[in-house]
Amino acid sequence: MKMVDDVYKIGRNGNMYLIMKPVPTIIDSGDAVDREYIKSEVEKIIPLDEIKVVLLTHLHNDHIGNVVLFPNAKIYADDAEIEDYKNEPENFFFGSVPSELHNFLLGKLNPLPEKISGFDVIRVPGHTRGSVVFLDKKRKLLFSGDTLFEKGVGRTDFKNSVPEKMQDSVTKLFRIINKYGLKICSGHNY
Repeated sequence: MKMVDDVYKIGRNGNMYLIMKPVPTIIDSGDAVDREYIKSEVEKIIPLDEIKVVLLTHLHNDHIGNVVLFPNAKIYADDAEIEDYKNEPENFFFGSVPSELHNFLLGKLNPLPEKISGFDVIRVPGHTRGSVVFLDKKRKLLFSGDTLFEKGVGRTDFKNSVPEKMQDSVTKLFRIINKYGLKICSGHNY
């Protein structure tokens, strides 16, 4: 679904976003169970190998499951999230850790800078210690991962959650949303 001129939402079990400018960028790659659907939808817009950047709001399996579709992309996540993933990858999956995906991520993950591909990176610990959102002031969009949804906030009952930080993160985001008049682009449609 086209959200604005060069931003597309592709969703099923989770939402991923394709942003065409300034460089072809994916925000979250969705759940591996939706791989064929995601592949088909992205290829209607751009060849997979032309994606240059993948930005991850956090590393739960339903947000990283299709990073392997983008072999030419640089992949980014928060440094705290990368550290936690390397130490206890099983905390990011609802079951066993798929070895192909795990090895791919370990070889490709890069820590996020403060700004990337036209987005401000905002750290919002709560859902996970290294959760981030991506603020696009120009398009007035906030890619919120699992911190904010259309009708609520993300869970904080995972082993890698930081429940005591969630309220501060949500409060910070509402200030930013109100300041810039943002539309929330959440990780799920609830």
